[in-house]
Amino acid sequence: MTEPAMPGGRRGRSLVPRPVRPDTPDRSPARPPARSWRRIFDDKLFPLLLIAPALLFIIGLVGYPVVRTAWLSFTDASGIRALTEGEMDFIGFANYIEIFSNPILRRSAITTVVFGLICVVGTMILGIAVALLLNQPFRGRKVLGVLVLLPWAIPQIAASFVWQWLFNGQYGVVNWSLTKLGFSGFEDFSWFTQFYTAFAVVGIVVIWQSFPFVTLALLAGLQTIPNDVIEAAKLDGTTAWQRLRLITLPMLKPLLLVLVVISTIWDFKMFDQVWVLTGGGPARRTEVLSVSTYVEGITQSQWGMGSALAMVLFFILIVITIIYIKLIREEEQIS
Repeated sequence: MTEPAMPGGRRGRSLVPRPVRPDTPDRSPARPPARSWRRIFDDKLFPLLLIAPALLFIIGLVGYPVVRTAWLSFTDASGIRALTEGEMDFIGFANYIEIFSNPILRRSAITTVVFGLICVVGTMILGIAVALLLNQPFRGRKVLGVLVLLPWAIPQIAASFVWQWLFNGQYGVVNWSLTKLGFSGFEDFSWFTQFYTAFAVVGIVVIWQSFPFVTLALLAGLQTIPNDVIEAAKLDGTTAWQRLRLITLPMLKPLLLVLVVISTIWDFKMFDQVWVLTGGGPARRTEVLSVSTYVEGITQSQWGMGSALAMVLFFILIVITIIYIKLIREEEQIS
């Protein structure tokens, strides 16, 4: 069909549009999808606004004291005027050098690490043992569960005073009981005037107050282990120790690592038990870093040294926590 003739003898284009071939590519530039600001606000900005008050509160409550303490640890701040009027000089790492050169403070740091790890091990062992016991059906299990909760419910200072009276050299029930059993050497025996016996009593009190939380958490974890797995292991002829070592503990390993982190933080910053039972004596031999921080920073108003001791304890806990977190991540990757 020929196109109609236009004026002047020229043929014009047809008014009917030509069909577009399906194989002809679309050469128009692709436009980026329009960004919805409402969606960006809902997905990113609105959640930040919700947590902003809590975040500011945490920064003010935790961040500022940590930064302030870190700054004071590099100064010779002492006395009230150092805090009120800022009369202090920057002395660099002199306080930290003094901590590791002073025999009393160096012993306090070493004692904190060694004694803290011993308390963590004792807390975990006792917590696991009691949790396994409470996981078994027997008469009086509910009563035992209530008794396990009591050490955790009693305030630490009140419980420490009770234990101090129990181990009193002249009127204590412990010495009286040991003497009646035939151990005459414990008559009028003073537990808190010797290094090892004093820390033995402190360790008993710390573990006694720390294990209930571990027990309750592990008891909840034991309830999640399927009974079919335990029954299958029994049919295979495994002993109770083999089931604990090969089935129960591996399945509770992530929970155990978290509990170790929490117990480490609790046991390393112990203060009430040591201060009430021994007061850091004799001759400051039973001091830990928390007690040394109080003695140097509060009683002697040596804010710079007290802050340095607090930062040493802070870094020790940070390093141990990082190691535990790394172990947890490796466990998650393996599983």
